[in-house]
Amino acid sequence: MPTCRAWLLLLLCLSPLSAAEEQNHRYRYDARMAFLNAGELNLELRRFGEQYEVAGEFQTSRAMSVYYKWNGVFAATGTWNGHGPVTTAYMSRTVSQGEDLKIVLNYENSARLLDGASSDFESINKPAGIDLISALFFSPSCYTGGTIHDGEDSYSLDLRSEKTHSLNGGSKYYKGEVVSCEYVVRDHKNRKRRIVVSLAEVGDTTVAVQVRAKIPILPDAVFKLRMPKNISVQGIVAGQ
Repeated sequence: MPTCRAWLLLLLCLSPLSAAEEQNHRYRYDARMAFLNAGELNLELRRFGEQYEVAGEFQTSRAMSVYYKWNGVFAATGTWNGHGPVTTAYMSRTVSQGEDLKIVLNYENSARLLDGASSDFESINKPAGIDLISALFFSPSCYTGGTIHDGEDSYSLDLRSEKTHSLNGGSKYYKGEVVSCEYVVRDHKNRKRRIVVSLAEVGDTTVAVQVRAKIPILPDAVFKLRMPKNISVQGIVAGQ
């Protein structure tokens, strides 16, 4: 993910890390809406002591681009406490339908936005909470912090239920026990979405193995983690 890594280092000004202290994990998610292959989400998690970085990239599939196009890179950095990640800085660069460019930068005490390739950066209020990728994909248990953001806007995140059950994601995907966290997400206009995040220990890290977003009228948007054959999951080898 060289593009996103370059943005992370340039915009968030991180110091070089010692390879001996670093844990580096990469995850690939296939996105689907009903029978349609919607795209691919790639995430990279780096942990080093009490700090962490997340870098990611989403590409809309060719089939999905006929209906809607959204491509972007994003990155977050912060501290990893006993309850998981806490974002201190965040960036995203996205291109949506019609080739509209947006760049959002969150620093520790400020935020800036570029909305359109011909626009200038402007200061905005820094949104509350931690970034949604860190909260939903990498929290080691159901997230109870109450607020998440996309770099520009904050959303309330209410945990409605938490249960343990078996998940059979199908060929190439996770099979085994998960903890499912069902949330209701609200924006500032009180519009609601239901999201179900299924967490499992993959290798030595708890990560979302499936994220399902309920979208009114449309089929659910589902992100499913591809399982390499050499990754251990709760004492078994996934992908066999």
